[in-house]
Amino acid sequence: MLNYIIFIIVLLIIAIVLERWLKKKLKIDKSKWSFYKGVNPFQRWTEMAMIIAFLISIWFVDNPTSWLIGYFLISLSFRAFMEWKYKREEKEYILTLCSMFIYLFVLVIGFYLI
Repeated sequence: MLNYIIFIIVLLIIAIVLERWLKKKLKIDKSKWSFYKGVNPFQRWTEMAMIIAFLISIWFVDNPTSWLIGYFLISLSFRAFMEWKYKREEKEYILTLCSMFIYLFVLVIGFYLI
């Protein structure tokens, strides 16, 4: 169990370092390192509705682990699409997609190797 925890911590540290490196490489403004703000009100409301729907529906599913992974996949894909569509020149969608794959990998490893 301790090896597993160390493995997950190492993966998370690698993910954080890779995300910071991508921000530097893509020249994403450092002020955007704080709390995420959507590109428009439609995105903010849609993401909030997805969170509420996920929290309500989690009570009715047999396997909440796969539901959580699916939620992250849908949510971050939607966020990357909105960033690509409305703020393409800032290249944040690339960072969102890379982060999505890294954190989904960590979630899958974390939930299915316990």
